Parts: sequence; C-alpha cells; structure tokens
Amino acid sequence: MTLRWFGTSSWEFAFGTHRVLVDPWLTRFPSTLPNGAFDESLPLSINEPLIDQHLPGADLILVTHGHFDHIGDVPYLSRRNPGTKIVGTESHGHLLGAMGVPDRSMITVSGSEYLDFGAYQVRVLRSLHSRNREHSYLAPGVLTARPQPPRTIGDLVEGGTLAYLLSVNGTDILILGTGNCIDRELAGLRPDVAIIAVPPCGATFRYLERTLEALDGPSYVLPNHHDDMNRPLGETVIDPEVMASFRRTVADVSPASKIIEPAHLVPITL
Repeated sequence: MTLRWFGTSSWEFAFGTHRVLVDPWLTRFPSTLPNGAFDESLPLSINEPLIDQHLPGADLILVTHGHFDHIGDVPYLSRRNPGTKIVGTESHGHLLGAMGVPDRSMITVSGSEYLDFGAYQVRVLRSLHSRNREHSYLAPGVLTARPQPPRTIGDLVEGGTLAYLLSVNGTDILILGTGNCIDRELAGLRPDVAIIAVPPCGATFRYLERTLEALDGPSYVLPNHHDDMNRPLGETVIDPEVMASFRRTVADVSPASKIIEPAHLVPITL
C-alpha cells in the first residue's frame, strides 16, 4: 500500500487497482484573518488543474466532516469521476447534494457501520470535532434538508464528525481527521497504523494521550492536520514546537509506536 498526504487531513491510499481518499482537499488558499480566525465570508474556490494533476480518480471518498478544508474539492471529484462513492453523514450528503453531487453517489452513515467493498473494508466510527480556547469551532451545525448552494467557507457546516478504520489485506489503518475523539469508539481497535490529528491549541483535555491509550500501541503513528493550511500544496510548513510536543507525547504514552512524519505528495509505502 502507498499513502500520500496532501496536507490538512487529505490522504490517498493506493493498493492494487484501488484508491481510497479521505477528505481530499488540494485547493489550498489563505483563509484566516490577521487575528488568526477563519474568514467565514471567504468565497469557495476549486483549483481544477491542480486536482487533475495529482488525483487521477478514486473508488471511494471518506468524509470526516463538512468543513471547507475537508469537502471543498469533493464535488469536482464526483463530477469528474461519476462512479466514485462518497461516505458521510446525512448533513454531508445535504451539503454535497447542494453542490451538485448526485444522491446515488452518497453512502449515508452515522457511525458503527462496517462496510465491505470486497478488496477492502471500512469501519465507520463516531467522533468529535476539535475545540479552540473558547470551547467552540468554525461553522458548527447539522442539516436535515438540502440548503442553498454553499458560496462561502462558512456555509460548509461541520455536520457531524466521523473517523474511519480502513482494512486492507489484514492491515488496519485508523484515520482521525480532527483533534478530538470518543475514547470508547477507539478502545480495542488496535490498528497497525494510526493517523492522528495533532492537538490544536484548544480546550480538549488530554486528547492525544486518551487517543493513544485507547488504541493500545499502534505500530505506526502518523501526524495529521498539522501543517499551515494557508500555504499552497507542496509547501509543507509545520510548527517545529507543535511536532516536538507530538513526538514527546507519543514517546511517553505509546513508546513502542514508530512515528512517520509525512510531507506533501511524498509517497509512504507500508
């Protein structure tokens, strides 16, 4: 299996003739105000040539939640590859439907589903979004009906958060797309590979420690969603202090785990 990271929580898993994507978002653009807050009025945009350059297609897209940096490019991928299925919540389906994704492309889940795709399996896990210092986050909310077509990054609401366990030929890979978890959903999974969102500077108690404790020592740990998302794809800019803290915590809580630090577009072979 080959993994590629596109920054934020955007991943490609390639094995045999199959490709599975998680939160594919390559259209990176400055999205924060001078004070560091997201500019919710910023118009959505899609860099189609960039997506065409790096993503030839996929069997399946797994959506962890509905924010712009997780589903913003999914409608274009769906239009370009009509056979691609997309897994997400009812809210994610409503958002993507408003952006032109046909209902037949959606596999609607809520957590605890165990989906068999023949050559691989996907276990859907309930999860939670990270919290900032004020105990809040960008664009919360769920949808029970299709909204007007989203125009700005603030129009793409969270819509519930999921995590996924991808199983391929006996190898289990856990993907957490944001810095929070539900401990009991992770307990007993024991994945071979854990892709874990790096804790933000927020107010969630011992997120990384609790995650590692619940997983009981994965062989490999990969940090996730820890780069400067305002930079273009290919500029892997990461705060060294944030990564140093991540490495220390993994070493303290899960000392047998090996850390693999990804860079944009650089293949990782398992």
